[in-house]
Amino acid sequence: MNRACNEITGFSELLQRFERNISILGRSKRTFENYSRHVAAMVLHFGALPTELHPEQVKDYLFELQQRSNSPSQSYFKHTVYGLRFLLKTENLPYDYLHLPSIPKEKKLPVILSREEIWKMLQHPDLLKHRILIGLIYSCGLRCMEVRNIELKHLDLIETTFHICSK
Repeated sequence: MNRACNEITGFSELLQRFERNISILGRSKRTFENYSRHVAAMVLHFGALPTELHPEQVKDYLFELQQRSNSPSQSYFKHTVYGLRFLLKTENLPYDYLHLPSIPKEKKLPVILSREEIWKMLQHPDLLKHRILIGLIYSCGLRCMEVRNIELKHLDLIETTFHICSK
């Protein structure tokens, strides 16, 4: 992290608690890096820990982020809010402590391929086993982990069924 952040009283201890709690909750190291980067940017902006700020300062900062964003998804804004929420959780403070906005989850409809697109997808691989695997994945709607766990014993040719194991 930036040297200027570490000079702010309590930031390194806050960061250690933050990392510990993210790890305990089973989040990835990448999640910690992402959230801490956004929190550190806010610390640098104000020269103080987010937990020491007035909620109006936080709102002004988030508004500024929203105005700077060129992306319709505003991912930087979202990750800042998510990082702050996790920080509040780390410090045992309620979400409304900083008056953080709720971020509605976009409801996306699944992409449905046409018959021609499915046929092209199935005909593209050179090897038959790859064609079969792609057909199986698409027709069963398998997730990545389920595909990785496929074994021949999961296929019942008599009953013409396929047993999906997520492990």
